[in-house]
Amino acid sequence: MGFIEYSIHADALYIGERMKGSIFKPCIKTIPFSQISGALNTKFGRTDFKAVGILNEDAEFNRIDYLTYSPRDRNSGISKIPLQIEFLTNVSGSVFIFENEASNNLPAEFEIFLGGLKSKGFGRCRLKFSGNITDLASRQGILNVRLPLEEKDTFNIRKILNPLYGYLFKPVPLTYTGNYILSLFEGSKVVSPSFLLRR
Repeated sequence: MGFIEYSIHADALYIGERMKGSIFKPCIKTIPFSQISGALNTKFGRTDFKAVGILNEDAEFNRIDYLTYSPRDRNSGISKIPLQIEFLTNVSGSVFIFENEASNNLPAEFEIFLGGLKSKGFGRCRLKFSGNITDLASRQGILNVRLPLEEKDTFNIRKILNPLYGYLFKPVPLTYTGNYILSLFEGSKVVSPSFLLRR
């Protein structure tokens, strides 16, 4: 069981928290399993990519900015209440892809689209091969990614000491539907490989 690391860069990225009814839409500060795995599967026409991502913690990267816009009602064409969107600029991070048939055929460099507001120019990401993860030794720490609970063995999470649970969307292959499944969120105290933990 191994993992391949890619660097990821984007000019602007919006991966929104799931909040109903609020006019403020925050952006999460990690790259969830559902988002990056889905983007890879869409790009390469597969269903078996499994990946998570983290964002660079250096101050020069992943700076917060805001956009206010009014989405239009599709039927009436009238603008709704203005929304304030939090997004990230000068995006830099790392993506960790479970090594299998799908990942072993990836090119050294490629582009994907990730997150929301793609029609407004967000989410165009450049990925570049960084290397293979060689250190899979487990240690205790704070989880820095979001992944389905059912994938904890895939990512070598040995123990869950203090979980923070949430839900991630899991699509049904070859359909436009899916289900929300119980997931481990960043901030959980776990025993896992170091690349999944906060620095």
